[in-house]
Amino acid sequence: MDIESLKNKKIALVLSGGVIKAGAWHMGVSLALEDLGLHFKSNESIAGEGPEISTYVGSSAGSFVNLYLAAGIRPHQVIESFLDRKNSAIKPLSYKDLVSFKRPKKVSPPKNFDPMRESPLIIRTLLRPLLKISGLFSTDGLCNYLKENVITSNIYEDYKADLFTVATHLDHSKKVIFGKYKYPTPGHDSTAVYETGFPLAETVAASMSVPFLYSPYPLKNPNTGRIEYYIDGEIRETLSTHVALDNGCDVIISSWTHTPYHFQEEIGSLVNYGIPTISVQAIHLMIEKKIVAASSKRKMAKDVVDTLNYFLKDHKFDDKLRKDIVGTIERKMDYKPNVKYINIFPDPENYKIFFKNSFSLNPGHATEIVSAGYKKTMHVFKQKL
Repeated sequence: MDIESLKNKKIALVLSGGVIKAGAWHMGVSLALEDLGLHFKSNESIAGEGPEISTYVGSSAGSFVNLYLAAGIRPHQVIESFLDRKNSAIKPLSYKDLVSFKRPKKVSPPKNFDPMRESPLIIRTLLRPLLKISGLFSTDGLCNYLKENVITSNIYEDYKADLFTVATHLDHSKKVIFGKYKYPTPGHDSTAVYETGFPLAETVAASMSVPFLYSPYPLKNPNTGRIEYYIDGEIRETLSTHVALDNGCDVIISSWTHTPYHFQEEIGSLVNYGIPTISVQAIHLMIEKKIVAASSKRKMAKDVVDTLNYFLKDHKFDDKLRKDIVGTIERKMDYKPNVKYINIFPDPENYKIFFKNSFSLNPGHATEIVSAGYKKTMHVFKQKL
């Protein structure tokens, strides 16, 4: 794949969640993409400079990183804020931004409903205090950081790039894609909906509200006037590449860090590293399964379409009729044969990335993760060239 061959293609960058670790990985990936000759569309970018990433799709930490790029902040500037906090061009993210104790206002529940009334007394006694807590912290500090240091407008439509932020509705089986386009519900997921008119920074804060750690984030629905609560955007689906397809993209570059640990002799079994490490592995295994399932579905669709196409050719079907039949099957299976997927993620053997603290702002840790993301991106594109 020659980089120049991407010049007239509509390119999307799809970024997963994963807290600080994912953010550092994504910045390494972004820096490599820029060094390879790709440009990030923003209100300051100049059209025609070269292949341009013009669509940004993000969940949780991925949506946060996308705002830097869409706002015209270069990858190296963000990386410098991680590494040289005193002299960086932009204000570095701090633990104070990550940990806000401000609690979102909650709508009082019906007084006659007690979810624990049928539980044994000892369970009610132990767990009732938890009913008053919706999360340890709030993403309100992250929202304020974005407003004060990153974004130039809190309105999606004010950005030249196409920004999409994915969050999960707390009180429905619904994945919500916030942006400036209200596309129809995707064919592969009747529970996903596009919404417009929501404030940008607040939707990103909602997308980053990881359950238990952060409280669900309240958003006022501009259509109903009601307060709705949202949680992490990856709960229902990791890597919403279908959003890039819905937006007409030809090339989809996806970046994620949820690679499970694969046994290494020098490390041994994760059973030796306690509940936190085992929990991380369990989460990574579940997330990887969703990513693999989406990829397998595309491969199956390709096999079906190719098999049908060969069959119709072998049986001398009229070309126009054959193309009509194949095109119908492609639409039914949500398959677009000309779309190119480029996936960038840590190798399973790279246990150092797996064991990195997801919440650490330590410059040394950030350097290693940024470097790993950069090198993996260069390796992937070298293979594609």
